[in-house]
Amino acid sequence: MLKHAALLLLLAVSVFGCDPAPVDPPAPAPKVENPPPANPITSEPTKEEPEAQDPSFNAKRVYQLKDLKAETFKVNGKEIKVWIMDDDGKREEGMMWLTEKEVKDNEGMLFVFSNSEPRTFWMQNTVLPLDIAYIDPKGKVLNVAKGKSYDETGLPSKGSAQFVLELKQGQAEKFGIKAGTVLDLPKVKAEN
Repeated sequence: MLKHAALLLLLAVSVFGCDPAPVDPPAPAPKVENPPPANPITSEPTKEEPEAQDPSFNAKRVYQLKDLKAETFKVNGKEIKVWIMDDDGKREEGMMWLTEKEVKDNEGMLFVFSNSEPRTFWMQNTVLPLDIAYIDPKGKVLNVAKGKSYDETGLPSKGSAQFVLELKQGQAEKFGIKAGTVLDLPKVKAEN
């Protein structure tokens, strides 16, 4: 019985054929003028990452340092370069995700507010330990708080502050910035 079934199947294939429907050949690949370099492990083209194009790019940050407005001012004869954090988005991000190699000892951020009131900063997502100097509208330092990496404990001002200066921890002391110091801050205003 099995022999007959196999014989019938062979006969059916030879009579009716078993030629599949014709298939169009694949379209040729488009010519690439300057193909990206291949990944040596997978032989696939590598994608150009932004950090490969710009070593100062920090993928975790919304506001790249190179795109922020910067000002310089002097304290006790020493210059400090500050990135101006003058709107809600910039102030919210602050120095989050910045690393030791991205911030020099004479660099920091100046947070500018449109009014003076008691303020509290914290260190959420902040890699670098910081000195946080709260400053009144006339440039007088109210107090300097020490922020620990990633610590979400609130660090309050001792009075109403319109400006906040953040520096790498230890730099406030090196510049002579302490409660009572009057700073000649850049003339900047808050955008909102």
